[in-house]
Amino acid sequence: MNMTANANAMTAILRQISLDWNRTISYGRSYLAIFFAYAPGVTCLMAATGSTLDSVAGAVIGGAASGFLMLNITLFSYEQMNNHHWMNGIVPINRNHQILGRFAFLIVCDLVAGLEVAVSIACASSIIMHEPVKVTDAIGFAAMTVLALVLLNTIVQPFLYRFSPYRAMAAIILSIGVIVGTVIGLRKALPEFEKTVEQLAEAISRHQAIALAAFLIIDVLALAFSSKISLHIYGSKDI
Repeated sequence: MNMTANANAMTAILRQISLDWNRTISYGRSYLAIFFAYAPGVTCLMAATGSTLDSVAGAVIGGAASGFLMLNITLFSYEQMNNHHWMNGIVPINRNHQILGRFAFLIVCDLVAGLEVAVSIACASSIIMHEPVKVTDAIGFAAMTVLALVLLNTIVQPFLYRFSPYRAMAAIILSIGVIVGTVIGLRKALPEFEKTVEQLAEAISRHQAIALAAFLIIDVLALAFSSKISLHIYGSKDI
């Protein structure tokens, strides 16, 4: 009985992943090709015009994180604009499996983003340093990108289930503004704040494996909490 229930649950989650994939490619496969080629292209251009490897790495990680985060928002926007949210009550997928399927699809996209970052940094390293990037460095950059994206998606997901995509974006931007304002306030109020942040960054770079393991634990806890909150919000709505 449990095996049958698990098989049915997996089938429902895979159906949700398939729906999200179809929504993603609704703008055409050429759009996806441009989307995935953008970061490596810009990275190689920056590297060829004299940028340092650190600046290139920061740009490609930031670009991939923002681009793939917008992909999450685009899925909800597509549902709203095309009235596909009404189909969520018709397709044979309960709300819990819809949420789990959405998270699973986003994690796959986050893994692709990490691969894109690794390829981009490897290309930039060969142009700037005239030698291949260290495999461990490329994996570290990719892993940090994936973990950061997973955490960002877990944070924004309840907003997207609670509000329309446009109101959710406004709430997210407002939250970012509050965080940035808090950081600026702490820098002014606490003279040692910036030095502490620098020391923390140095400690993370020295103990990267431990930092990634801690980040992974935070992501797992955030996923569990976010899925529970999202289900509570989504479950109380009329479809």
